[in-house]
Amino acid sequence: MARINLLPWRQEERERRNKEFMTLVVAVTLLALLAAFASWSYFNNELDEQLDANALIEQENARLDAALTEIDSLEQRRADIISRMQVIQDLQGRRPVPVRLWDDLAKAIPPALYLNNLKREGDTLTLTGLADNPNVVSSLIRNLDSSKWMGNSAVSNIQQNISAYEAEPALNTPVTPGEQPRPVYPEDSYVQFVITTKVQSETTPPVDADTALGGPL
Repeated sequence: MARINLLPWRQEERERRNKEFMTLVVAVTLLALLAAFASWSYFNNELDEQLDANALIEQENARLDAALTEIDSLEQRRADIISRMQVIQDLQGRRPVPVRLWDDLAKAIPPALYLNNLKREGDTLTLTGLADNPNVVSSLIRNLDSSKWMGNSAVSNIQQNISAYEAEPALNTPVTPGEQPRPVYPEDSYVQFVITTKVQSETTPPVDADTALGGPL
């Protein structure tokens, strides 16, 4: 004999499926919330680490800026020291120049020539004087150029003494009582000259910064 199930199985099946659906929805919701929380935690942790890294970078940049400022200050002090050392070395190198210059100048003056003016402007010496003849002036120029401390000598002006061409006073010219006639000197016929020469000195080698300051910074 066949058995007939008179219970409301469709309703029970529907309720079972509703429970499974609700369970699935809750599980998916929980998984979604868990995934969202995990993602938020991960990115929040990454953000914190990035902020810490940025703060560390800013701190290191500030330290490097201070170090660069100190290096610039040291470089400026180093340049000032080198400049002062170069000036001192130049002065020490040029110290014997005046003594040697006067010594060579005295030796360069030939006989039958004398100077009545000497002027120096920078490294240019201007000599003014009288000479027996132009050949003596040429000898002076050669002597100046042969010196280690002078060179590039040249005549800027040379002329005959005008008084040598003045007419002699007439014999019948009255002479003031008590006045002595001017004697005639050999220098009256000398030529007047102006010579320029350049003062030269041994070139001072530049200061080696690394050697002078004990090595590079």
